[in-house]
Amino acid sequence: METSRIRGLLLAAKYQSLSRAAEEFSYTPSALSHIADALEEELGVKLLSRTRAGVSLTEEGTLLKEKMEAVLRAEEELRAAAAALGEKNSSILRIAAYSSISTYLLPQIVKRFKKENPDVRVSISVVDSLRGWLENDAVDVVFGDLSAIGENEHVVIMEDPYVAVLPEETLAGRRSVRREDLYPFPYISTNEGVLHRYFDEDRFAEILFVDSADDAAVLSLVKEGIGVAVLTSLATRKHVKGVRTVALSPKISRSIGLAYRMKNPATERFLTFMKGYKANKKA
Repeated sequence: METSRIRGLLLAAKYQSLSRAAEEFSYTPSALSHIADALEEELGVKLLSRTRAGVSLTEEGTLLKEKMEAVLRAEEELRAAAAALGEKNSSILRIAAYSSISTYLLPQIVKRFKKENPDVRVSISVVDSLRGWLENDAVDVVFGDLSAIGENEHVVIMEDPYVAVLPEETLAGRRSVRREDLYPFPYISTNEGVLHRYFDEDRFAEILFVDSADDAAVLSLVKEGIGVAVLTSLATRKHVKGVRTVALSPKISRSIGLAYRMKNPATERFLTFMKGYKANKKA
């Protein structure tokens, strides 16, 4: 049983809103709804009541709430116990990061860090959400955009600009596009935060939501001419034939950083390394 399903359902019941719970859970509302459906199917009982006024636990869900909360507590205790055992070996550095960061940013960082610190073993978890990984001491460091790493101590590494992702012949010859230039086309979205924050979504010809953290799915849809998208430069480093990226004007970007909580010797060495890495990138 995936505890993330329980956590998502209870969060929706707490706020009486799938949208608000999805925002805190770093999911889309439809994805969180699918998660709740999957848990109900797994348990064979209806847990969540959905109405126009919001969502709430059914009678069965209320009866099972205490059991579900016990499962979450057990997971936290397991993570804490595992973390305590991990502390006995201070030469292990545990990292959690999004897929695009794990693919295009971390490899060069880890390679250089290992060259200078060959005795430190590195473990990387590729995740869809950073929530809870530091708080439950499951990892030592998380990499992500600043909006996702919470209020933990952090170091900003780089700015990652957003770019328009277009079929090859769309707006051909343009080196940059305004947001208004994209409105006549269907928009493919995996990040509702970007859509709501920077665009007037009602002006797009259509909105297609992709319930996946895999940006490759978006690139494939754009390649087929289904619509346009806005992704980070980091997520579009791998060239896809039939798709091109164009700068946005005015520029919008996210700040990527690493967050940490408990400082063990391996984490201390990594933070020292990253400060030097950042300085060298600027030079």
